[in-house]
Amino acid sequence: MSALKHESISLCEVPGSLRHVAEAAGLLQDFCERRLIDPTLWPQIELVFCEALNNAIEHGCNEDESLSVRTLWKWEAEWLTIEIEDPGTWSANNIDATLPEDPLEESGRGCFIVETVFDQTDHQSTEYGHKFVLKKQLHSPCSAVKKLQETYESLQSTTGDLNRSYAHAIVIQELATDLAAIPSPDDFISKGVERIRGAVDLPQIDIWLQEGTELKNSFRNGSETSELSNTVVPSKASTPYGAVLKEQCSHVISDCSALLNDDIMYSTFECAYLEPIVYQNESLGLIVIRYSKKDSAKIESHTVDLIRVLAQFTAIALANAATSNQRKEHERTETQLEVASEIQRSLLPSKFPQNEHCRLTGKCVTALAVGGDYIDAIEIRGQGLLLIIADVMGKGVPAALLATIFRTAIRSRLNLAETPGWLLSKIDEQFHEELGHLNMFITAQAAYFSYDKKTLKLSSAGHCPAFLMKGDNSSPEELTAEGIPLGINPAGIYEERIMNLDTGDRVLFITDGIYETENEAGEMLGIEGFSKHLPEIWNDGLDAVPDKALAVVANHSHGNDFQDDKTLMALEVL
Repeated sequence: MSALKHESISLCEVPGSLRHVAEAAGLLQDFCERRLIDPTLWPQIELVFCEALNNAIEHGCNEDESLSVRTLWKWEAEWLTIEIEDPGTWSANNIDATLPEDPLEESGRGCFIVETVFDQTDHQSTEYGHKFVLKKQLHSPCSAVKKLQETYESLQSTTGDLNRSYAHAIVIQELATDLAAIPSPDDFISKGVERIRGAVDLPQIDIWLQEGTELKNSFRNGSETSELSNTVVPSKASTPYGAVLKEQCSHVISDCSALLNDDIMYSTFECAYLEPIVYQNESLGLIVIRYSKKDSAKIESHTVDLIRVLAQFTAIALANAATSNQRKEHERTETQLEVASEIQRSLLPSKFPQNEHCRLTGKCVTALAVGGDYIDAIEIRGQGLLLIIADVMGKGVPAALLATIFRTAIRSRLNLAETPGWLLSKIDEQFHEELGHLNMFITAQAAYFSYDKKTLKLSSAGHCPAFLMKGDNSSPEELTAEGIPLGINPAGIYEERIMNLDTGDRVLFITDGIYETENEAGEMLGIEGFSKHLPEIWNDGLDAVPDKALAVVANHSHGNDFQDDKTLMALEVL
């Protein structure tokens, strides 16, 4: 795979094989992270990029590694543009980007996700073949290198302008040292004012910082006794301080005592000098110096220069703190993702119930660090077993969170375990409003196995079939029950299907990631394609079932399927 990088644009040529998708996504992630993307936006962008690149490789290249997909991404102003161009001729006309009425439909959800995440999409015919253009409005990109260069240039310019005296030069040098050594903007401001006071007369100083549409008094030092600490006022453009923030230029008030008493510029001092704190054309706050008229000439000719330095250095300190917070937030997000993955693994059964009535095993393999599949097996008062398998629409952290909430909801209603239809109904009542707002849903199966009656009572919320193999090794039977997914509409009571089981009977529960895997030709394994392998999957006994089932999936996709979580749970009656 070849790539060409530029400051604002990157080109990448991806061979026509799905094994290169993750590497290409890594290059895009590196491009975005170097421009300090909001880390909460990246999982959505990654999901759509991988979906689109998968389609280009599968449909445009037919997964022929001698062909390639050309990708380009650029981030200009507030817009991230991604172009994916393949040599195929497939048509993208009249694509329906709405969520399919049948959530189990084999196609349609990808288009829905793409159109939901990105603001603009466009399919184009090119000389090379087919181009898919995606655009998403983000925040403006930031370059850590560029910020460093701008900081250096600002320091150089400021030092040259204000090097009027040895004392001033010493103060500037000390402020620069403090900027590198003091990470807290508040501490830097306090130390900076102390240093300036040592070089010039500074009767009264207030520092106000922007918080949304308001100004907050973050620092006050001088002879005035009135307390302004933590005072917040609107930063209206009609006021002198509002004009300073809007125009980003200094301003002098010649008579502060003539202002209304509730005006933040009112003072017993006659004059005030207002200096904006600006970083990259963004107003961050202002510094206010108050003084008497007799000191005007001295203040405005000597002190103002150092106040401008303090304003510029304060802007850099605030920007550095924001960048540091972004970096820490990104690192925290990575750590939280690892923790979330560990937590999710801990919520899955570490040991399945084994007794004289039945044996059980299962496995969950997620496409990302965390996923939306969930299985559980809970023994109920020594009389039976509640079996749960569920699939939250989507992947990643949002799906994992909903799967965790679903697990909690199940375990808080174990009194309904023997009536799985009623159990799903109660959970649907809790979930449908929240999931509808999130445009997400959950498919699930709940089954209760009675030890003494040897019956399996099965209910389904739009989930794929389970499979029953009788002890006589007859053809597998699909086990289904009527019911729509959780979170779409309150469904009332879910159907309960009751089956009599005998010693030697086996039941396999799966999620759609098992049978929706595709081969190089885009052919799905399918329900029937998977079920015909069940005799060989069970051939070596219960313990071998998970690995043998996943091997069937891997053989169909030649090991290149990373599109969905894959989960299964197997029950053997003794």
